Amino acid sequence: MLRSTYTAPPPLPSGWTQHRAPTGHLYYYNSSTKQSTYTRPQETASQPIQAAPDTPEATYNPETLPPFSSTPYGPGQFGPPQNFRGRGGFRGGRGYHDRGRREPEDRPKAKHPIPDCAPWLLVKTKLGRRFVHNPETNESFWKFPEQVLKGVVEFDRLEREKKERKEQGEPEVPAKKESPTPQDGGIEPQPTPQEAEHADYDSEYEEVEVTDSEGEEGQPSKRARAESEGAKDQALEFNEEDMAYQLAAMGEDYGLDPGEYGEVGEEDWEEGAEGLPLTEADAEALFRDLLDDFAINPFTTWENVIEEGRIIEDTRYTAPSNMKTRREIFSNWTRDRIQYVKEQKAKQEKTDPRIRYLAFLQEHATPKLYWPEFKRKYRKEPEMKDSQLGDKDREKFYRDHISRLKQPESTRKSDLSALLKSVPLDLLHRSSNLEALPAMIITDIRYIGLTPEVRNPLIEAYISTLPPAPEVQMTVEELEEVDRKRVEREKRERALADREKRVEDEKRRQRGDLLRGKHLLREGEAEIEQAMRVNKDGLMSYMDVAQGADEEQKPSQ
Repeated sequence: MLRSTYTAPPPLPSGWTQHRAPTGHLYYYNSSTKQSTYTRPQETASQPIQAAPDTPEATYNPETLPPFSSTPYGPGQFGPPQNFRGRGGFRGGRGYHDRGRREPEDRPKAKHPIPDCAPWLLVKTKLGRRFVHNPETNESFWKFPEQVLKGVVEFDRLEREKKERKEQGEPEVPAKKESPTPQDGGIEPQPTPQEAEHADYDSEYEEVEVTDSEGEEGQPSKRARAESEGAKDQALEFNEEDMAYQLAAMGEDYGLDPGEYGEVGEEDWEEGAEGLPLTEADAEALFRDLLDDFAINPFTTWENVIEEGRIIEDTRYTAPSNMKTRREIFSNWTRDRIQYVKEQKAKQEKTDPRIRYLAFLQEHATPKLYWPEFKRKYRKEPEMKDSQLGDKDREKFYRDHISRLKQPESTRKSDLSALLKSVPLDLLHRSSNLEALPAMIITDIRYIGLTPEVRNPLIEAYISTLPPAPEVQMTVEELEEVDRKRVEREKRERALADREKRVEDEKRRQRGDLLRGKHLLREGEAEIEQAMRVNKDGLMSYMDVAQGADEEQKPSQ
């Protein structure tokens, strides 16, 4: 028969109680000294060893329990402490499975007064945890005391009702003013065991956070951290200086100048920090050149242009002072471009009546109608009355279009590709636009053989592969106008480049000054630290020097 070799641990000293953390580790708490430790306390030699009672009764008063205790509050909800330990015991510190784990840093985020529990406050952290804080006694508890728990439950109920009213669109009901805590010194009656069993509150009111790193050297205890968080409760809101500091840090991260994120009129910027000024006309012209060079579709929106992000990397994007100015310039540019496209299209339609008629066929022609039926149905339309196009030509276009619609879509795509490849480069190039295609394309029956949803992506993809437009023969007046625009554009771009160069030089100088200042500061701190390191040997040397000086002065006297 096997005999157990287990030896019961010695009883705890007077005043110590044993508890189990949520992680499963045992810790010990002294209600008189308010001290908690993971190491089992031992009886000192001066203390007489007392026999442990069979059923020791611990005082589970919320006032005496540690803030990170996992023991539920209230009488009748717990048994006697268990005086056993797991195999090998636990001596504190990190386990082998926790060595590489780093707990996320948590900070208070918001605070709320607890109804009928003044001056207690409910504090919410960035990680979603909650604790209660008493600013008068400077006490903080992760686990809510009994006298505060009912107030927290009432606060959560009010918050739920407020959220439901907000979702239903009902007006908010003003909150009642907190009634002051009675000062008559009355003690709240303790609930009976039966009442305590029915008080089944949500587990969030007893949330406990205990890590293995507590109690190690260099690690603050849970009480110290809770009190420090409660002490910083009043500094949860940012003031103007904090916001300015955060804004400056964001500006440095994105490489912005102070003049690009500061308030207008600030006079403490260094010279050149906001860059060399550009006139509004130069900035607008540079931004228009940018839109022209990237062949932006004038029929698109500003949000789509920003989402694509093609123009953002160009230096001319920063020529306008802010986003509002860029949007206004873009709106004016699109308005001018659309007007220009409409004028060119009107000129084409006026010179060639086939353009309007083919567009009409694409919209109304169907294989279900023969030519006489189609002609009789749309005889009153302006496209059918145009005298510049004969009836035989209209009939021929209609029959060709209907026969092409009966072909497979792949065949019609191949025919459109062949049409695009046959257009000369001076008519169709990289700068061409869908709204201003040459007449050679839009007057061909193969152009309307596909719907716009299928045709437009094919044309855009083909245009993106084309080289720029070749130089064309121009008159002397046109050459002079082109040269004048080119000189003005080069002047604007040169001014922008000079501005960026000076701003970069100023930034480089400021970074050098900052690094030198940090180096000098570190040297000064090192000298101060070295001067403060006066050990016993240093004191003895100073004393020897002082004694030698006294001995030299004595003979002279």
